[in-house]
Amino acid sequence: MRYFVIGNGKSLTYSDLDLIAGSPSIACNRINLAYPHTAWRPSIYIHPESIAPDMPFIRENIELGIECYLGEHYAKPPRGAMDLEDAPNIHWIKDCHHHLLNFDSPDLLDEWHLPQPCSFGGSVNMAMQIAYIRGASEVVLLGCDLEYRQNKKNHFHPDYEHGGEQPAFYQARNALHGHLMALNYIRRRKLNLNIFNATRGGALELWQRIRLIDAIGGSDV
Repeated sequence: MRYFVIGNGKSLTYSDLDLIAGSPSIACNRINLAYPHTAWRPSIYIHPESIAPDMPFIRENIELGIECYLGEHYAKPPRGAMDLEDAPNIHWIKDCHHHLLNFDSPDLLDEWHLPQPCSFGGSVNMAMQIAYIRGASEVVLLGCDLEYRQNKKNHFHPDYEHGGEQPAFYQARNALHGHLMALNYIRRRKLNLNIFNATRGGALELWQRIRLIDAIGGSDV
C-alpha cells in the first residue's frame, strides 16, 4: 500500500494535492491553509507537538471527521492540558522527550523507537512512522523541502509562519536527522518499506527522487 506524506514546504502546490485526492495521505500542522484551494483532504492528520496557536487547525480536522493522531498533552486533564475532548476519530500519541532535543544532542537516537512513534525532527518523521504502522509498503514524500532560511518564507502559505519556529540551522538539520532515523530503522531490519521523494526541488536527497505523476501512474491503491 502506498501512502503520500505531505510536508508543508514552500514547494507544495494545490494542484499536486488535487492529483492525490482519494489516495491514502498523511498531513500535519497547518495544512488546513490549503483546504480552501483544493478538493483534497488528508486521510490522516497528525499534530504531535504542543503549539497553542495551532488549536483551531487541530479542531477543524477533528470536526471534519479526519482521522487524527494527536499528542496526548492536547487531551482533557488528567491526561493533558489543552482541553480536547475524546472523539472516535482521535488517536492519542504518548509524549516523546526526543522532541525537545537537537540533532547534535548526545542523547538522541539514530533510529525510530517503535512501537511508540518518535516525535523528533518534525511531524513528517512522525507521519512516516504512522504510515509504516498502518501497513504502508511505499511512502511518497511531497512538500518536504528542508530548505529553511532564517526570517524567510519556508512554507507553502504566507500565513503559515507563527513566530515560534526553531532557528533555521536546527530546523533543517533536525528534519534531516529524522529522515536518517527512518533510513536506519528500515535498513537494519530489512523492512519492506520504500520511501521516495516527489518534492518539487528542495534539499532532501536522502531518498530516491521520482516525479509525482509517475508515482500516481504506478499507484497500487
